[in-house]
Amino acid sequence: MRAFAWDASLCALATLSVSPAVAQEVSGDAPPAIPMPANGAGRYNAADFARFAPRTALDMVEKIPGFLIVTGTNGGDRGLGQATENVLIGGERIANKSTDARTALSRIPAAEVAYIDIVDGASLNVPGLTGQVANVVLVAGSGARGGGFKTTLRWQPEWRPRLANNWLNGEISTAGKIGDTNLTLSLKNEANRNGHWGPERVFDGQGVLLFTRDEFAAYDGDRPRLSAALSRTTANGNKWNFNAGGQLQNLTEAVDSISTRPANGRVTEAFRFQEDEHNYDIGGDYELGLGKGRLKLITLYRFEHSPTESSFIVDREVGGRSGDRFRQTADESESILRGEYSWRTAGGTDWQVAIEGAYNTLDVDAELAVLQANGQFVPVVFGGETTKVEEKRGEASLTWGRALASNLTAQLNLGAEYSELTSSGPGGLSRSFVRPKGKLAFAWKVGAKTTINWFVQRRIDQLNFYDFASSVDVANQQGNTGNGLLVPPVVNRSELEFVQDMGRWGNASVAFAYAYAQDLVDQIPLSPTTEGRGNLPPAHLYRVSSKATLLLDPLGWKGARINADMTWRRNRVRDPLTGLWRDQSFGQDYIVDLSLRHDIPGSNLAWGAGYFDERYAPGLRLDTIEKEYTVGPFVTAFVEHKNVAGFTVKLSYRNLATMKDGFDRTVFVDRRGGPIAFSESRRRGFGSYFQLTVTGTV
Repeated sequence: MRAFAWDASLCALATLSVSPAVAQEVSGDAPPAIPMPANGAGRYNAADFARFAPRTALDMVEKIPGFLIVTGTNGGDRGLGQATENVLIGGERIANKSTDARTALSRIPAAEVAYIDIVDGASLNVPGLTGQVANVVLVAGSGARGGGFKTTLRWQPEWRPRLANNWLNGEISTAGKIGDTNLTLSLKNEANRNGHWGPERVFDGQGVLLFTRDEFAAYDGDRPRLSAALSRTTANGNKWNFNAGGQLQNLTEAVDSISTRPANGRVTEAFRFQEDEHNYDIGGDYELGLGKGRLKLITLYRFEHSPTESSFIVDREVGGRSGDRFRQTADESESILRGEYSWRTAGGTDWQVAIEGAYNTLDVDAELAVLQANGQFVPVVFGGETTKVEEKRGEASLTWGRALASNLTAQLNLGAEYSELTSSGPGGLSRSFVRPKGKLAFAWKVGAKTTINWFVQRRIDQLNFYDFASSVDVANQQGNTGNGLLVPPVVNRSELEFVQDMGRWGNASVAFAYAYAQDLVDQIPLSPTTEGRGNLPPAHLYRVSSKATLLLDPLGWKGARINADMTWRRNRVRDPLTGLWRDQSFGQDYIVDLSLRHDIPGSNLAWGAGYFDERYAPGLRLDTIEKEYTVGPFVTAFVEHKNVAGFTVKLSYRNLATMKDGFDRTVFVDRRGGPIAFSESRRRGFGSYFQLTVTGTV
């Protein structure tokens, strides 16, 4: 999906999970007796979560001290590759690009979870995992526990001032067995009704106020998705999974402004954006015993049709009407075939050989049109009317892992990637790349409560195919020329993490990371008069992050806890215009996410609060500096009842500190560093609002 948004509003801070189903084998009375891994941080069973009255496996994993789910589905990347999330279900990764860990866990009733192990990723024969990993083990047996199907419900309406009420955000999924086959069906709508409003002040090159716009913006979206998943384990131990899903996406944006200007009198401006997308995917995998190991074959096909239209029309009391419209229709497809063969030697060494092939395409048809005096839009040539991108990509890898000592495990992954890229359009050509990649990871259990994780990695990132196509931002009168010379970025990174189990006080970790990145993609000059996305000289990326859960029971505050997730980053790159060091455009500077939860002992009541703040570096074009930010933190408070007719009901009051969205833009006459043409400074508030979350299983 490609959208041309007027603004990246922070109004949508409500937590939403995404797409489809993972059928899991559940039920029976008791799980097999699996010993806790020697290098594990802990095992959690139903009794550890009793005071939270969890409805789903997600409710349980979210309450594990010091553990945060790493979200993402590889959906932003082509191919499947290695594991990208720190959650396993029954010891296996979620090999479905349309389902992330949070979604998969939200569809598993809490009663079906036998226990959850927190283990070190380097100790597992799952390439790509490092640090703490949650392995959710389900109750063994056949059929949903107690027989029949179990249905999980989640409904999350919101009521915001000056905006349409959001009644349609939620999901219903049902899971059970038909014979020996697990079946999961899900219908989900990730809906939003967001917006903000406020003044934007416009100044001339000397900082003198020219006029003020009064602005109102609304962003609405509905993304209904229907999905199905089937899975089965046969009598001989072979396993198969089948997943299919289809989705409609209807997104709209509307921004209206009114101003009074000395030369034009009353001026109204209207920006409109709409996308009507449909997409579908179908895939599956089959695992069987072969020789001394197991062979797993995975396949996936995905298609997406995304027509978008954006327009910007200005009506002047003196000066008349003008406007532009940009239309784009994009068709994307992806075909993947992957094979993995894993085995363990008698000496306890894990091996895996993996081969993957993928074919990806993007077809873009675009049109730029100018509004005429008769009210009709007439197309004009802008040089990017059609673009086609094709990629044939293959990779092969070998993974080795074993315990080097009773408290030290290691995993080594070596691989190579071949990519053949063909693009038509601006600067289009055909090229091929062969690049090695790999990862070496260690997990060292220093003491009973202390673990040190370390890895070094060479990673090949993927290009955004839309960067090969030209595009126009009609609202800001900016455009990007497509660049057919882009090459995939390479990131050489290392991370050192310290994890401390504080016993009855909770859990804490801190991680330090550095990366030497080559060919990062940012805005660059493509000619003396044009710009677009291109590769940068080598860059240095730094990160310090910390996750912690502090349990307050030892202080006498029974049932209370504080969670913290904090990250500081600096992505230092060479500016392609000046040659000087600067922060990467729109790179994250920091994030602070704090929350308090108190489950009142002896009751079904809980309450709490949250604090969220983040900052990003300015975004730089060749003639513009743009800075998006928030004015104040995002503060929430909630009260929760864990048994309202069998459902958990949570009422949240959000944005208590009345955070606002800020945006500043400085436009230069020619290039950055020269005379300033004009500047804009925007403040849009969205008020405080209520959110209701209802979850349960029937």
